[in-house]
Amino acid sequence: MKTLRWWGPVASVVVALAFGIIPYGALTYSGKIPIALRDNPWPMELVAIGATGAAIFLAVRAYREKRLRILATATAALATFATAIFLMLVHVASYDLPGAPKELAVGMVAPDFVLADAKGESVALASMRGQPVLLVFHRGVW
Repeated sequence: MKTLRWWGPVASVVVALAFGIIPYGALTYSGKIPIALRDNPWPMELVAIGATGAAIFLAVRAYREKRLRILATATAALATFATAIFLMLVHVASYDLPGAPKELAVGMVAPDFVLADAKGESVALASMRGQPVLLVFHRGVW
């Protein structure tokens, strides 16, 4: 087994940060994150969790070799903290939305509004009265 080098733990925490909370936060803030990844960024989660696992593995290895203990422990702690915050942000904090108003309950008549359709033409909800209409609103898109 090769001796543990200093760059192993550092590289693992850099990967955990570079593919986890930092790009997710930047893409979400700029509004350029794809809709499919906004609520379920599984590729980013997979890489961040893998890099955190590598950082923890390297920290355990550092203690066995009695080398680089402080560096390996600090990087494993940072990677674990960053990944935990990332997962909490995505799966807990982003779902803490207020309840729907009583005026928009299921089965209630929706208030009239006008929006553009896929062709860019204006469509009023009132023009569709008397026929079944399904309204779908995607969170964060409006």
